[in-house]
Amino acid sequence: MRPFSAVLRNSLRGQSGQLRIPLAPGRVAIPRYNTVRLLSTSAEPEPAGRESTSTTQLGDHQGGIAPNSLPAGSRTTSHGIEVDFHGNNGFLTVHPNALHLKFRHGERPLSYFFLRDLCQCRVCKDPHSKQRNFRTSDIPLDIKPQKVEFNGKIVRLKWADDHVSEWGLSYLIRHMPKSNPPIRYKPYTWNAERMKEIQHWVSFDDYISDDKKFATAMKNLHFLGLIFVKDIPDSREMVEKIATRMGPVRDSFYGKTWDVRTVPEAKNVAYTSQFLGFHMDLMYMNEPPGYQLLHCLENSCDGGESLFTDTFFAARRFKDTPELYQALLDLKLSYEYDHDNHKYYQTRPGPLPTNPGKKWGLRMKALKQFEEFMAEETAMFELKLNPGECVIFNNRRIAHARRQFNTATGSRWLAGAYVDTDAVRSCIAVSQAHHGDVWKSRGGENKEGGKD
Repeated sequence: MRPFSAVLRNSLRGQSGQLRIPLAPGRVAIPRYNTVRLLSTSAEPEPAGRESTSTTQLGDHQGGIAPNSLPAGSRTTSHGIEVDFHGNNGFLTVHPNALHLKFRHGERPLSYFFLRDLCQCRVCKDPHSKQRNFRTSDIPLDIKPQKVEFNGKIVRLKWADDHVSEWGLSYLIRHMPKSNPPIRYKPYTWNAERMKEIQHWVSFDDYISDDKKFATAMKNLHFLGLIFVKDIPDSREMVEKIATRMGPVRDSFYGKTWDVRTVPEAKNVAYTSQFLGFHMDLMYMNEPPGYQLLHCLENSCDGGESLFTDTFFAARRFKDTPELYQALLDLKLSYEYDHDNHKYYQTRPGPLPTNPGKKWGLRMKALKQFEEFMAEETAMFELKLNPGECVIFNNRRIAHARRQFNTATGSRWLAGAYVDTDAVRSCIAVSQAHHGDVWKSRGGENKEGGKD
């Protein structure tokens, strides 16, 4: 809806997550504690007897756990760590600086520093607020346990200060550092033909009231970056209700919600009947909104079709011209909004050079090619929204546009709202946790809800 070009660095590099390094205010010294409850990310501690995941499932992403066993009983290693293993104990080996989880195709070390930082006991982590009571930097770099106990399911470490940490084996596997996220959660790129086959529609009632249908919608929003809601009651307030199902509405100088309709002497091309080219909203802000909603209230005029294109798909088409791809990554563009009492300016991905140099021509060529890729008929998904329909899309991935329309033949009115990326990611993470069966298949594999 807002002006300016649709080129975003994250459209080219993708939206990779960052490793979370939890640092929290608290005591300088690591707390001492003699007994521990168990160890889960849920609000209720995970009882040790409920380790139900099978050994072959535990290591699926590494090829499975290696089922060979070690001698049971107590002993002390050459590096001074007492070991007490019982039961099916072939999954774990004790080393001077780390525990090693054994898989069919090798071992993965979990350093003692990492394990001390992972402690979930009630002293280290408040069970109600889930706030950590120590800082990662409080842990000695050379920390190691006095004793390691393992019964085939539960790992228990006793530290030098008598503090005890305890985890289920499956918990350790779920939380060990991963170099890459599971491939099934990577976005699914599309062109016009593919989107016509896999477009996802969900009814308003199901979106609001059916948690499983909502989880399916969020899965498709994650994979495709674009979904649609239908059968919405005829009320402007509905766009906020749809938005807040995902998270808090993002406020701006346009308001929490806003209208897209023609006005005299418009200060934004979106408020005219002119053609509106491909763009992403609010690029002149430090943090552009992550997701946008457009709810159609009226659309009786000729024209005014909505257009959407996947910038990830366009970026991947540069695979045969890596020099243009790199030129596009290096390109810096400025975005500005200057009306009334509002003045915003951003350059992405960094300050605009005063002397562009010899590579400027190559970068402009790359930009032109990128824009052509996005605007090709085979790339654009086009539809005319009807009253009672709403589109939700990833504003940092999906560029949108609008065809010209004739106000002499009718009216066009859309209500809009934004939701930040963090809120939607949180919503998606919750849906993954509560409806894992929905996430077993990738989005876009079949048409899970039609428009009609």
